[in-house]
Amino acid sequence: MELEGRKEYVEELSMHRLTPAQYFAVAQKAALFLQWNIVAVDATSITWYFQPEEFYIVYKIEISIKNKKVLISAHVNDNSVLGHLSPRTYIHRYISIVNKIIAEQEEADRNLHPTNREKYGALIPSKSYLVTPLILYANVFVLVAMLIVGISPIHPDVQSLLKWGGNFKPAVVEGEWWRLVTYMFLHGGVMHLLGNSFALLYIGMFLEPLIGKLRYASAYLLTGVCAGLASIAIHPNSVGVGASGAIFGMYGVFLSLLTTKYIKKTMRKTMLRSILFFIVFNLMMGLQGNTDNAAHIGGLLSGFIIGYMYYLILGRHFKKSRN
Repeated sequence: MELEGRKEYVEELSMHRLTPAQYFAVAQKAALFLQWNIVAVDATSITWYFQPEEFYIVYKIEISIKNKKVLISAHVNDNSVLGHLSPRTYIHRYISIVNKIIAEQEEADRNLHPTNREKYGALIPSKSYLVTPLILYANVFVLVAMLIVGISPIHPDVQSLLKWGGNFKPAVVEGEWWRLVTYMFLHGGVMHLLGNSFALLYIGMFLEPLIGKLRYASAYLLTGVCAGLASIAIHPNSVGVGASGAIFGMYGVFLSLLTTKYIKKTMRKTMLRSILFFIVFNLMMGLQGNTDNAAHIGGLLSGFIIGYMYYLILGRHFKKSRN
């Protein structure tokens, strides 16, 4: 333990490129962790009191911001109690917690910007980006397995796709409900898989770190099932395969979050254009050829609803606007 002969300790701290409001938010998180009791707050300062258990001494801790500089002070009303921690030690504990919180926030922000990832990073799983690459690996594995048994890599026949778990209404109605899941890991050839893979990686790099692995995986599977149900409702005699319904679901989730304050304002405008372009362009392309727009729309709408449900959950932890 460190003892000090004076009652007060003052130190100037870095704001870490934060605005005063952002720094105050971090400071309050750190104080909450340290179990300091807030007694006063205004636009330029915050004051806490802290009384260690089994001691009659009281610490007063104050931070203030002026001219982009943070000044923190700790004052103890009685330094005659030997064996207890000095004001300086409590400030250094505070600094350690603040640095940890800021480092975690910076890492989270980096994860939201794929351009900050290393080369080929989109293919490599990480702590906050795991489900997307695993889905991609599963899709590739299934296609490779199909190729090994002799199925065409360019134009797989319908019977093979049905045998491997394609979505088909008569089979689903007869009890083979699992096809509503397996179909989204099947693809009609290499080009079909490549197109879906690029779309999956793009949305996954942004969305998965934003909402978390479990929510992302749950939304992917649920929107994929909804897309499959929409597909067999509109095309009851067709065999459906592909991840695009679930991928549209992820774009729907992201689109709904972009209409809320959960995502930073500086990011919303740019990303909203990009997401809307993808949706409109692919739906227009779906009017041509052998594309299942029913699955796309089913996935998109269900994802949009799930996104707002997630916002209600996530918003509890983000009471203040992230503008």
